[in-house]
Amino acid sequence: MSADIRTSRSMSLIGRSDSINLPPMATVGKVNICQVRIIKVCFLSNSSNLGKNFKLVRCEDGWTIKNVISTVLSSGCVGPGITHSLCYGLLLKHLKSSEMYWLHPDLTVSELTQRYVQQHLEAEWRYDLRIRYIPSSFMEAFQDDRTTILYFYQQIRSDYMQQYASKVSDGMALQLGCLEIRRFYKDMNPNGLEKKSNFELLEKDVGLDLFFPRELIGSMKTKRLRGLIQQTFQGYSTLQQDQCMVKFFTTLAQCYNFTHERFACQLMHSWNLAIDLVIGADGISQQTENSKPTYLAKFSQVRSISCSAESDGRAVLTVHIEGTKQPLEVNTSSLAVAENMADLIDGYCRLEGCTVSSLITRNNKGRDVRQKLPEIPQRSALAGLDRGLGSDIYAEIPENSSLYDDEHVIARDDVVVG
Repeated sequence: MSADIRTSRSMSLIGRSDSINLPPMATVGKVNICQVRIIKVCFLSNSSNLGKNFKLVRCEDGWTIKNVISTVLSSGCVGPGITHSLCYGLLLKHLKSSEMYWLHPDLTVSELTQRYVQQHLEAEWRYDLRIRYIPSSFMEAFQDDRTTILYFYQQIRSDYMQQYASKVSDGMALQLGCLEIRRFYKDMNPNGLEKKSNFELLEKDVGLDLFFPRELIGSMKTKRLRGLIQQTFQGYSTLQQDQCMVKFFTTLAQCYNFTHERFACQLMHSWNLAIDLVIGADGISQQTENSKPTYLAKFSQVRSISCSAESDGRAVLTVHIEGTKQPLEVNTSSLAVAENMADLIDGYCRLEGCTVSSLITRNNKGRDVRQKLPEIPQRSALAGLDRGLGSDIYAEIPENSSLYDDEHVIARDDVVVG
């Protein structure tokens, strides 16, 4: 994707594009010109043409990521009637490296530019609208939100095709591909693929690579592949669209845990024990190699979250949990990883509490922190003045000038601080 953020100072030019969302103009002083940024937000759809799925959002520096997400969802471009907006997040990815950042809803557009965008060319960034905070029993939770369940399905299937399809067995790849064919062609006759003309239409006009990994297609002869697809499809030919999605999720879950995220880190209160911190709808767990997960906390127990950078480039994530003697502290490979983990925990806390309030506390350590000078002694301390004359902090100048004769007094007006 090209040029995801553009800057314009002409409000009249922005107004000529029908594809750009235009909220009311903000007035800066007495001038009707202000700095405006256009963020290109990419999203998924039920279409096979992924390149055209984006929304241009016009926003000013005072806007937050929360405003950007809300604008996209309320525009109708993703779909109608979205009620689970707290499940959505915005992922910033650098197209020429592995850099990626989950953007916190409270992050402003100006902070976004200063912290991330200016590190690379604007054309090298991509903004993806994703469902990150997943309710437990999501099929049941999303029953009243058709758009969100379809979006989540498309997201998981897209992740599967890009990251996992080449790694699963041929049998599983055939099952998942045929389930998508049935869901995509929901009105197809159960015996529709038995017709040679229909199968050829699927191959030539749509393409089998929309449903199956290229590795599977290229591993066998066309006749054999066609026979396997027709045979597998028969097992799903009578399923309804929702049944296809449920079956897809349960089949994929056998090899890919798409409802939890794992982060390699070190547990600081256990001699830097290497663990995976596992975060999902059921809470926070830790897992060491070849062991079962150990449950740590529910999101309702989280009281505050913070991140701090270390001098060696690593970072510390601190989560204060109600009912524990000490906070959960883990050491991560970078500040970006710690902040991604913090955003995930905070998002689940917002989702569970049905609130937009954040539990993240900002740590200003190392940022414009000035050393504080000692307090000026009070008059009651002047009796011990002779004991402090050797101090290397500063010379104490008492207000009571009668303690000294005129020969040793310096007028305050003669003191100039450079």
